Amino acid sequence: MIYVEDDAALAGLLEYGLRAHGYRFAAYRNGREALRELLALDVQGTHPLLLLDVDLPALDGYSIFDALQRQRPGTYRVVFTTVHGTEEEQLRGLEAGALDYLVKPISLRVALEKIKRWVAR
Repeated sequence: MIYVEDDAALAGLLEYGLRAHGYRFAAYRNGREALRELLALDVQGTHPLLLLDVDLPALDGYSIFDALQRQRPGTYRVVFTTVHGTEEEQLRGLEAGALDYLVKPISLRVALEKIKRWVAR
């Protein structure tokens, strides 16, 4: 499980919840750094869940997703996270190929329940 989130409060909350539920995870705060690491990561035939914020410094989530689709197709199962909850934005993410779309503010309990289901897939 991997998440890319620049909001320190939300990142801390996710980290707390993931640790409390026994998940192993990697976290990134900057879009460019995240892309560099995700392209280089040896996932050993797995398809990690990637919670990907849309609005990131240095490189936005959609650009990261596009680069991953081109250079490592099918490697990551992506769920976009963002404050942009309009129907159009949600459809943009889903139509791009994302597994799902979480609108902020995110309930930790709901996010953890969804993560449990996504990881089990």
